[in-house]
Amino acid sequence: MADTGLDSQSRDGAYRCIRPVLGDFARTIDLFGETFSGERMADHDWLAERLADTGSRWGCSDPRINGTLWWYSASSTMVAASVTMLCAEGIAPDPQLHQLECTLHDNGYLGAVRSRRILHDTAVYAEALATSYGSVIDSLAAVSGAAPRALWAVATDSVANRALTAGHALGRVDDACTLAATLAVPPMLSPRFVDIETESRTERFVRRGSCCLIYLTDNDKCASCPRRAPADRHVHLLRRLTDT
Repeated sequence: MADTGLDSQSRDGAYRCIRPVLGDFARTIDLFGETFSGERMADHDWLAERLADTGSRWGCSDPRINGTLWWYSASSTMVAASVTMLCAEGIAPDPQLHQLECTLHDNGYLGAVRSRRILHDTAVYAEALATSYGSVIDSLAAVSGAAPRALWAVATDSVANRALTAGHALGRVDDACTLAATLAVPPMLSPRFVDIETESRTERFVRRGSCCLIYLTDNDKCASCPRRAPADRHVHLLRRLTDT
């Protein structure tokens, strides 16, 4: 993999440049407390601890649900900075697990991720991301019993959401959606989007193919949940649009 040759100071600068674009996800580049290598995310015992943490958080004893909930958050945190940087600057942190330095929140959710090097080739990044996602998904499926295809769908939606967030912030929504499609290397699925219109504005949302399963923990389905009937989902997305 080609490295841009950026020193640590320049890499820090690359992360600083995207902080305003990251918005609420700026927290995903701020390492805190004890750090660990991204390779640990493919360790069965470590993942079993994360499932236990997630079960405590949501009051759930089903490992499939806990694994899916944890991955819904972790898969997004893993790519928040890299997809945003690709959209904004055309370069990206190397997503290979051994290149990643990570931290955890007290609740066991992935807190922040930084890479030790920067890539300047989107295709190289996409292949590396699929490999890293695959390593975690294989282990998580074995530990939790969740179907790998369902976990890949979650990963696809995470990439699509992080790209769309960057696209909205940069005023380049179409470019961001194109980037998400470019990054969807099999076995990732093809990301999908939907435009929701009001009398005064139109906004694009991810048309999710994955479900985080939070509704199985005595919580409501997400507004964009694919398990909602299409008309019901449209109403909830429209409500989100009019409330902002």
